[in-house]
Amino acid sequence: MTPAPASGALPLDGVSTVLLRGADQAGPIVGELALRGATVKLLPLIDFEIPDDTGPLDAALHRLQSGGFSWLVVTSSTTVRALKQRSAHLGLDLPGGLPRHTRVAAVGEATASALAAEGYRVDLVPGRTGQESAASGLAAALRTLPPEGQVLLPQADLAADTLERSLSGQGWDVHRVIAYLTVAYPAAPGRRLTTLVPPEAERDAPTSAATSAPTELDPAGFWAAVADGAVDAVVFTSPSTVRRLGEQKPKPSGANFPAGLAAVMIGASTAAEAVRWGIPVAAVAEEPTPAGIADAVAAAVRDHP
Repeated sequence: MTPAPASGALPLDGVSTVLLRGADQAGPIVGELALRGATVKLLPLIDFEIPDDTGPLDAALHRLQSGGFSWLVVTSSTTVRALKQRSAHLGLDLPGGLPRHTRVAAVGEATASALAAEGYRVDLVPGRTGQESAASGLAAALRTLPPEGQVLLPQADLAADTLERSLSGQGWDVHRVIAYLTVAYPAAPGRRLTTLVPPEAERDAPTSAATSAPTELDPAGFWAAVADGAVDAVVFTSPSTVRRLGEQKPKPSGANFPAGLAAVMIGASTAAEAVRWGIPVAAVAEEPTPAGIADAVAAAVRDHP
């Protein structure tokens, strides 16, 4: 493990960090880590495509614009990408044509920023920490409101039904649709979700020439670097990245995660998946933002033996 930085040094000086994300989404996090002194490489494991059958999503978007839902509940910035791409394909005026009585809830600040950047008025953003799942925080926030009308809940095909079940149990009428598919990287070019313009907070994150195009690894290259002791920390960005990396772990390595590698999680659900895969969690980001993730990496390398 990298020794603690000398007095006056940047907090992540000399810390080799691998971020499990593709270049199109990694810029702000890479910039924040680099600002603190880390050397960052990317390992893209998952990508996102439009559903094979877009009928349910298309029908839901038409209903959304016509006022058929009292709430739109959005659980990730990737969902924002899917809504934008499909609405444009259908020629819908979203969010401009969203009725004023339709309220919008975001699972956290990062998702709220992505929605706001696309012009959505966000009415509800629950406060939460890395110890509470996003679904739990959002369900708790909605619990304080009367369950009126129908909720549109667009999610990934692999998303857990935790939020849907929790809201239904509170009396909400939840209409869940598949907004996108999580697939192995890279997605098919003709089906891949387009990239969002980063929210203002992320546009302002450091993205110098030195950090705008980090080295991209493949799984074999990553595990070779780990075996050589050349990786100090790895940042898991979703439960799907945990599963993909676990599935691609070399068989001779056995079930144990390398002891000298600090595993950092973007949130509680990702941490829970890591535990299921036998990956010791070194730190969980308090917020799934560039600063929150960088703080978690700093805590992990400070506390990891």
